[in-house]
Amino acid sequence: MTYIAYTAGAIFVLLGLAILFTDIFPAQIPSQLKLMMGIVFILYGIFRIVATTFNNKKRQSNEESD
Repeated sequence: MTYIAYTAGAIFVLLGLAILFTDIFPAQIPSQLKLMMGIVFILYGIFRIVATTFNNKKRQSNEESD
């Protein structure tokens, strides 16, 4: 299950980078919206990765104490 969470986080980060640095969206979308969405996707991806890492460490420490 953790591999899915890490993969989802990586996909969000990559999608955010693609939005920021490529033209995958049509030109009708304002550049401010593309910038905002790219940053939101990157931050959410980083959040997913960090939250999964801390959750795994917490779970491992709970298993060791039992």
